[in-house]
Amino acid sequence: RDGFEGERFHYMLANPPFGVEWKDQKSVVEKEHALHGFSGRFGAGLPAINDGSFLFLQHMLSKMHPAPKDGGEGSKIAIVFNGSPLFSGDAGSGPSNIRRWIIENDFLDAIVALPDQLFYNTGIFTYVWLVTNRKAAERRGKVQLIDGTRFCERMKKSLNNKRNEINEDQIRHLTRLYGAFRDGETAEVVID
Repeated sequence: RDGFEGERFHYMLANPPFGVEWKDQKSVVEKEHALHGFSGRFGAGLPAINDGSFLFLQHMLSKMHPAPKDGGEGSKIAIVFNGSPLFSGDAGSGPSNIRRWIIENDFLDAIVALPDQLFYNTGIFTYVWLVTNRKAAERRGKVQLIDGTRFCERMKKSLNNKRNEINEDQIRHLTRLYGAFRDGETAEVVID
């Protein structure tokens, strides 16, 4: 695909299941982590057994094309998470070490907090993590945080727990906020 400035690079999008145990894959994942470290997919660490979200993200990171500084095109990843990858795990735990590795390697570009009640099976808040190995110079060493929790409208008829949706104008506005990369930018949002 074409990049923002006419360059080409690789995109990956994912919406892994929230809070899914990886107990069935435990022996294979632990073996790969122990034997291959950062040469494998799970070198940064292992999350709690009751939430495989960070395994999913580490797998995607292992599939990124080489960064431009390494002669490649680079990649951009957008992945939908619940709040668990943001907050779970004490300092020094698997989730904490994975977050630290992602931030220290300057992969995390932005986190967009989305409204609650967007998904059919759950009413929880969700977050889009934008991860890349090809940050623009002005974004290096920084993480953009966007509060999009009010960018939604009530559906006329709910579908189980899905009661909100983000319309096209709201998506364009959130995209502009990301692209503008301005500190402290605000927006007026009409609620109900």
